[in-house]
Amino acid sequence: MRMMTMSKYDPLKDYLEQADDDLTPMGFSEIEQVLGFELPPSSRKLRAWGSNNPNNNVMTRAWLDAGYQTEAVDIGRRNPRDRRD
Repeated sequence: MRMMTMSKYDPLKDYLEQADDDLTPMGFSEIEQVLGFELPPSSRKLRAWGSNNPNNNVMTRAWLDAGYQTEAVDIGRRNPRDRRD
């Protein structure tokens, strides 16, 4: 039997799966509130944290698995925008 492992980013996936809108703008502070912890400092510096490449980081996998793709990221304003596929 294969065990499913939980990711600490699953609360973000669950939140997005329950969202009613196809466009769900969330600032980093809102993402952190959903997750219950602060994102790493690199999330505010590296554009890769907002990419749709599932190999960049575990958080990316969470929104892709929920059916969303990042549409735009404003690193300076700490505001990614996700759109449902």
